[in-house]
Amino acid sequence: MSLFVGRSDELARLADTIAVGVSGGVAAAVVVGEAGSGKSRLLAEASREVLPSNLLAMVGYEPESAVPLAAAADTLHDLAEGPGGNALALLLSPAVDAERSPLEPLQVLEAAHRALHAHGPAVLLVDDLQWVDRLSVALCHFLVRAAAASGGSLAVVAAGRPSGAVTSFASSLANVVPGSVARVDLNPLNPEETLALARALAPHLDDTAAQALVTRSGGSPYWLALLARSRGDVDVIGRVSAQMREAGADASDLLALLAVAGRPLALADVVRLQGWETRRADHAARELVARGVVVQSTGALGVSHDLLRDAVLADLPDELRRDLHRRIGESLASATDAVADVLRLLQAVDHLHRAGVTRLHLALDLARAPRRTLLGDDGLELLVQVADEADPADAHVAALNVEIEALSSALARHDVALERAMLVARDAEDELTRARALLRAARSAFALGDRRTARRHLLEAHSAYGIDDVLDVELVSEESMQELWSGAPTAHSRKLARTAANRARALDLSDGSARAACLEALRVEHEAAYQEDDVEAMVRAARQRAETAFGFDLEAHLSSSLALARALRRAGRIEDAFECTERVWSEAHRRVLPRLTLDAAYWLGTMLVVRGDLVRAQEVLEEGESLASRVGDEARGRHGLERLASEIDYLAGDWRRGVNRLLRYSADGSDHASVELHQLVALWLAQVGGPELAEEVADQISAATACSEIAGCPRCATELHLAAADALAHVGKLDAASAALRQWTVLQRRPQPRDVIVRSRVAALLETPPSVDLLERAFHSAEERGLGLDALWTRIDSGVALVASDRVRAKALLAETADLAASSGARTVQEVAEKRLRALGVRTWRRGPAGHALTERERAVALLVAQGASNPEIAQQLFVSRKTVERHVTNVLRKVGARNRAELAARVGALDLEGAHR
Repeated sequence: MSLFVGRSDELARLADTIAVGVSGGVAAAVVVGEAGSGKSRLLAEASREVLPSNLLAMVGYEPESAVPLAAAADTLHDLAEGPGGNALALLLSPAVDAERSPLEPLQVLEAAHRALHAHGPAVLLVDDLQWVDRLSVALCHFLVRAAAASGGSLAVVAAGRPSGAVTSFASSLANVVPGSVARVDLNPLNPEETLALARALAPHLDDTAAQALVTRSGGSPYWLALLARSRGDVDVIGRVSAQMREAGADASDLLALLAVAGRPLALADVVRLQGWETRRADHAARELVARGVVVQSTGALGVSHDLLRDAVLADLPDELRRDLHRRIGESLASATDAVADVLRLLQAVDHLHRAGVTRLHLALDLARAPRRTLLGDDGLELLVQVADEADPADAHVAALNVEIEALSSALARHDVALERAMLVARDAEDELTRARALLRAARSAFALGDRRTARRHLLEAHSAYGIDDVLDVELVSEESMQELWSGAPTAHSRKLARTAANRARALDLSDGSARAACLEALRVEHEAAYQEDDVEAMVRAARQRAETAFGFDLEAHLSSSLALARALRRAGRIEDAFECTERVWSEAHRRVLPRLTLDAAYWLGTMLVVRGDLVRAQEVLEEGESLASRVGDEARGRHGLERLASEIDYLAGDWRRGVNRLLRYSADGSDHASVELHQLVALWLAQVGGPELAEEVADQISAATACSEIAGCPRCATELHLAAADALAHVGKLDAASAALRQWTVLQRRPQPRDVIVRSRVAALLETPPSVDLLERAFHSAEERGLGLDALWTRIDSGVALVASDRVRAKALLAETADLAASSGARTVQEVAEKRLRALGVRTWRRGPAGHALTERERAVALLVAQGASNPEIAQQLFVSRKTVERHVTNVLRKVGARNRAELAARVGALDLEGAHR
């Protein structure tokens, strides 16, 4: 290792950052300095005391700056090899899994986080940040954000030249961990430090000569080292170039190869690329190392500094540079399995492209690779350039454009997909190929929001094709889908969906394209059935789609299984729906499908709420929120986790806080989604406040009605009438409730089991006095169906209705309901039941721990609070987010009846917590 002089302040700041990461926190430091300022050497010195097992490293290389995960390759390998790295290893495995869905970069990031979490405290060094590829930078951000949210231990120390990328990296990290990101600007060494380094590097120089080195170097450690080696020659780079001309031909050739490669090469790679014997390559390497222009580390050779590499490249003849790129590209292509190692193949295609060599078969292999979605925009751009620069008459070009279009769609680059599809349609040699291209163009245009262009291309596709059963299904499915989502759906669009699905069922599904067409047709049929509220059709389409996707497309199988669970729930088959959702949630987590896991967490939590199991629902929400803090909560269904969190707040926490939270959430939603949200708020207010909140209830129903009129969705409008009738009946607006119920009865041709229960409840409340018999039948039916929450609310209605005829029985029923609600964690239902009891003159009391049972996680939080742990420390120990800890602490204080943490610590002994101080 080279000498290290000075930089004591900078070194101390990096040491502080590393200490945080090693000891259980999250921190980052970004070192910014010009080329030659000693950034890499500073990183090496700062990490000297870090245990090798805790150290991870990324290095950016200029030729690989457009290759996704190139900089992170070693880090990912180390994490995959460690504890908890199985999922990451499976994702990165070259083995082809026929059932595996296209690999999303987000899956790699999440799997890396899991592996790092199991790895324990880590220090991640990132050198030459200005050349680190975008996906590796995203990985750094993800790991920091995930560690901060889950209480992990990570320090990131990155170094790079002044650039927009480096500044953006530092700013982004500062947003993730405010106050924990240090920026270290690496200025020139001061004169004293520069002189000390000069004397160490060239002890033979006298004072005058040493001082001259100091002046000429400008305080740059790298320039100082070169000047010392060249005995003060001002034109250091020129002197090195002259030395290379004086050196042997092999040494010059090797230096040229290393400069073009842009990253260290193993001696075996040099032997293969140059066609030399090992002895010859080793001799050339020794000569370069002796001259100080090449360094050898862990068996690999690399140019000693990027400044020197730039100088070598500047002197390199274009013909030689292209020849070296060609050799490197062909070597990479021959040394890799094109189907498996997509990133190495991308490097090969890139080197060959720089060489001006077109290898369309390699570009095709790259575009068809199972892991092609890792290529990102940079890889897509390279493929487009290769296709556009090739001879249009080459048969491979048309095939490449088809694959580029498919990759563009997978990357949501619908603009590129549309352009490529039109190129394929223009150059198609037969009508079937042209029709398929026009269909794909229609899909891309629709995805871009250009419905007129989409419709035109779809009509052109219809008129272009001959007889092809698969294409026929695809065309009818697409026409139905575009009509379904182009405003209010029509009977014609739903009929088209059924037609496409029926034709799809007749296809030979042994063919992959036929199976894909069938999956899409069944998906569209399910959407149409959903809009019609045809539950039987929903169940049938979702089940058939799940069965068709099994063993063919994992994500489609799980997505359709989740749709099946939702349909089963609508059909009143709550237990079947719950079991199906739980399976999807577990499998999506195991197979590292983050977005699908979030969807499943929302629906699983929602079904737990429906069953009345608020304790388990909170646990599922907590896991979902932890994942959302890492990957974002972009709901692909109608709602995200915030919708579920609002309902749990309403039922298990502060009901008014839950209401306000849902209203804030609805403000950012679409008119379509807001219909349900406003009607839900109306019902919540009615259940809690009764006639006292009648005005607020009416306002929410009005808001829901306005959204429904804008959305133009018949299903939502129908559902709104029943919900409005339920809410209005609970606030005493009986005439309005009766009118809403009549409207619902006319519109709802297929009432489902829960609809029937709610209708019975409303009908009972509309009678004078309210019908106890109808209410009791309704809550018994809700219990039988597994609708635990509905059963609790209907019990309260029944208890209130009994007051006029049997006060003793009314009191007993309300007390029993309060106890059931308490045991399930439904605090708001419990409070409403107790309020009704107090109105009957029954004394109620604020229950202690026995009445407000703590969940297992809340018990752990209570114990740590009693032991004096802060919220960040609790988050770290329990591997949850700080936001989650704050909610648990609030819930524990409320349940225990303590006003602050000190009171909780004093009372924790009464909670009978193992490990509590007595």
